[in-house]
Order: sequence, then structure tokens, then C-alpha cells
Amino acid sequence: MPAQQNFWNAQYSRLDRVLAQMPRRVDGRVAWGTVRVAHCDTGYTRHPALGFPAGASGESPWVRRDLGRDFFDGKTDPKDPLIRTPWQPPGHGTRTASALSGDDSHIQGLAPRLPIVPYRVNDDSLIGTSSVRAIGRAIRHAIDENRCQIVTVSLGFPVVSEGDMGEAVDYAYEKGVIVVAACGQMTNKVSYPAKHRRAIGVGGVWKRSSDYRIYYPYESYARVDIFAPAKPIWRADVDCDDQGNFQGWKYGEGDGTSYAVPHVVATAAMWLVLRGPEIAAKYGSTWKRVEAFRRLLRLTQRVLLFQAPPDCAARALDADALVRRALPNIVDTDFEADRAADDRF
Repeated sequence: MPAQQNFWNAQYSRLDRVLAQMPRRVDGRVAWGTVRVAHCDTGYTRHPALGFPAGASGESPWVRRDLGRDFFDGKTDPKDPLIRTPWQPPGHGTRTASALSGDDSHIQGLAPRLPIVPYRVNDDSLIGTSSVRAIGRAIRHAIDENRCQIVTVSLGFPVVSEGDMGEAVDYAYEKGVIVVAACGQMTNKVSYPAKHRRAIGVGGVWKRSSDYRIYYPYESYARVDIFAPAKPIWRADVDCDDQGNFQGWKYGEGDGTSYAVPHVVATAAMWLVLRGPEIAAKYGSTWKRVEAFRRLLRLTQRVLLFQAPPDCAARALDADALVRRALPNIVDTDFEADRAADDRF
């Protein structure tokens, strides 16, 4: 394992325990089977942490750029053009992807080499009208064309005026596809798509020396389903100059609820691998799969190691307890009737 990487976040969320239980291939790598994740972000880069060999040629064994699309700029290749915005340096997609499934001599992601399909849907983590439409198209493409079982969205904004993204979240929900999104930290309001009740909203935990705190406070915690580590998180990055010109690869610590999301995505992927036949038999490819995962998050959550706000029911992710817990019975009355497409504020 990388000597410089701090694995506190995997230990806090107990993902390290689940990783040790995962089936292995002959070469010792995790056997992910048919599990595939749609990664909706700024796109991919040919970073060694994501399995791309040095030089201009060669493909990653697990970042399926050939299956992804750029629905933000209307291109086939979802490569990140590395645009620096007023809000963020370039490479957000590389940073979040590496925290999830990165694997090289400098980093081990939470779910090493988990197959992901990159979708370029924005320039940074704050979404607007164009990115809302792009995310909507990406989710549908990921489900219909690539059979992705999980969608990860480390992007958001407290207000949306278009229904495309919400309609796609509804589509995913009805197909039994788990959409995991960052609650955000732009304002004290939870961001969409995490705020959609049919998505899984993730808040953040900040580790400071030997104590912990909420990464970012909200006026209401009703749409926070779970808390996961957000700061500091070891991840790969892209080195660019002030004009956004590529200078090389780098690694270091980052923070944000963008990084809390990969913990829940990794948990969902491991749950689908370890309990796949049971899940399929009990829920099929229906909304009950999403609600079962949401309920397990709450049933197995553990104390935050700090005082939670009075109106906050969510606690800390415990991935190990979740994958071991008996599958809950989900009945028709558990159906989430609040359509995401109707959420426009």
C-alpha cells in the first residue's frame, strides 16, 4: 500500500474490513463481476492512478472511457479538457474517480479498480442548466446502454430550474439503480441531486487531529441519508498552470462532500458483489433495491464520534455492518412517491 497515504477514512467507514472480504481473481485483484458504476463528473484524464499507461496510447483496465460520453460538450470521448473555473482548479473528475477506484504505487482507492464509466457533464462541481441536462442524459445512457447499477454524482447546486436530472433520477429509481450524490458545501442548503428523495444524499465528516466534526453544517438534515469522510482525503490530481495547461500528475489531500460520496458508492458496489444473488432474488431490478440499501444505511449506521445536530437522524457509515446485515423486507408502502422531476426551485 502507498506509504504516504492516510487510510483513516477507510477505517472510519469500515470499508477496509469489507475490502478484506471481497472475492479475488487469480492475480489477487478484487473480482468485481458485472458491477459497473457511472461516474458523472468533469470527465476522465489519462492518469496512472486510473490505470492509464504512460504515453498517449493504451487503455485502463477499469476506467471504461470507450463506453462513456461527453454530454456537456456533445462529444463522444468524455475526456476532461481541464478547464479552470472561478470556483475550482481543473481535474475534479480525476480526483473523485481516484478516491473511489484508483490503484497505483501512490494511491489505493476505497474500491480499487472498481469498473467505472466516465461521463463528462460539467467543468467543475457546481452545476447549472447545461449540466443538469447533461447529467440527465448521462444517467439514462449509463442505465440503458451500459447497464450501470450505481450512479455517482459528486456535483450539485442548491437550486435547479430544469427537470432533466430529476426525471433521470426517477428513471434510475424505478430501475433499481442506486444514485449517490454529495450534499454539498456551497451554502447551508443541501444541493441537488442529493436533495432528491429518490437519491442517496451524503454529508461529510472532518477529521481534525484526534477529533471529528461535521464537515459542513446545514439548516436542515432531512435529506442527509448518511455521513462519510470528507476531509482530509488522499487522492490523485492534475497539475496545471494558471491557464489550465497540463503540467503533470500529482497526489495529495483534498476535501469536500465530493469525497464523502465515493465511500457510499464503494459500499454499494461491495454489497452488490457480496450479496448479489440474494439482492436479485429479493428485489429484482426494482426501486426496492434502492430502498433496501437506504434502509441498511440507517439500520447499520454508527455514532459520529461527535455531537450531531438535534434534528439530524443520520450518523456515520458502517460498511462492514451493512454488507453483513440481513436484507430487509421492503413493501409497497416503502415506495418513495416524491418524484424527483417535480423538484424545481
